[in-house]
Amino acid sequence: MNSARLTGKEITVREINNEAGMRDVITLRDRVYVDDQGRLNSVDDTKETFDKYDQYGTYFVAYSDTTPIGAVKIIRDSELGLPCESTAKLTVNLNDYRAKGARLVEFGHLVSAPEVRSQGVGMQLMRHGLIFSITTLKATHILGDFFADANGNFQHFYTQTGFEPICEPYQDVRFAGSPLSVVGMVAIETAFKLWREGSESQRKLLQFFFAELDTRRASPPTLSADAR
Repeated sequence: MNSARLTGKEITVREINNEAGMRDVITLRDRVYVDDQGRLNSVDDTKETFDKYDQYGTYFVAYSDTTPIGAVKIIRDSELGLPCESTAKLTVNLNDYRAKGARLVEFGHLVSAPEVRSQGVGMQLMRHGLIFSITTLKATHILGDFFADANGNFQHFYTQTGFEPICEPYQDVRFAGSPLSVVGMVAIETAFKLWREGSESQRKLLQFFFAELDTRRASPPTLSADAR
């Protein structure tokens, strides 16, 4: 496809609920993980790991016209737990949160096609995933397994939105030659507070993610103070 820089108006994000959409997801994984990065031998390599959560997952795909250019998977908590619990050594016990009524959601498999990287596709996917998690899944906490920065630390971008690291940097053995990863978690209530009361840069960033909630007059799902 044309490699000209995209604008937000040229990106359409759709919730996937049919076989054609899932073929687009597989196509993107093959392009990114197999052909571009060489981190998987085949897209089938994740069937026994990440894909076992598919029955609890919802995919969103970003399109430029009819071409799939990015995807993210939103996994709601279940009896299987969350993927990050099987890949990283967490410094918090998620069962403590569950016991207090927390509704946990994990973002995973956030990918962008090589020709559109650093053009806002991932941001658009994260925004749709956040809105879906808050309004449909009533999530109280979002988790994500993110790449560390060049120094192996949790990326500043995520701390700006309220995420805090909940594990030490680790190598994800599911992907050959992958950079270090760090699992982060944010309480939706914390992110909402930063949206209203954080620094100017935080408010601006979170306005991008949460502006749609203003039109819905949505409030963050909350827990008692000791469950946050």
